[in-house]
Amino acid sequence: MNSTLQQQHAVRPLACIVQYNTSKSPTAFQVMQAAIPDTDANILLVQEPPLCNGTPPTLHDFQYFLSNKQACQTVSYVRKKAFKSTSVISDPHADFLVVSVTLHSKDCKPPTINIANCYNRLQNPNWRTRDQPTHSLDTVFHEIFALADLVAGDMNKHHPKSENGRQPSQ
Repeated sequence: MNSTLQQQHAVRPLACIVQYNTSKSPTAFQVMQAAIPDTDANILLVQEPPLCNGTPPTLHDFQYFLSNKQACQTVSYVRKKAFKSTSVISDPHADFLVVSVTLHSKDCKPPTINIANCYNRLQNPNWRTRDQPTHSLDTVFHEIFALADLVAGDMNKHHPKSENGRQPSQ
């Protein structure tokens, strides 16, 4: 392998993404925050963020994007200056958000990655019957996949054999 090729493979990835469900816990959020330096993350996808007056915690060096200002279930944090540009490309929805990041590049048209952050909240758990649970994103998954190159989050889709005695997280 020539040295140029080795150098290309030794370069850090352009996007390092961490996905985390904090279950609305400030303590869990602090644990995630403490791990950021170890991961080199430049994108954080948080589900069930702890909110104070409808606002998620701020993170030094990151800008944040809410899924919905009134009923936020997901927040996407993007490290400032890590990308050429960042914007929200999905309509407001309580449980998902699609953020588009444009990578730094010398190309005439820099590459863009559209990243969906999802929280598929249980609306009707049906835990005591064999009926399929109803989730908040069941009817909009087609929209998410049409917009996004990458989909991450907490889908709340558990294998039926693992449901014995399990209580829903709401």
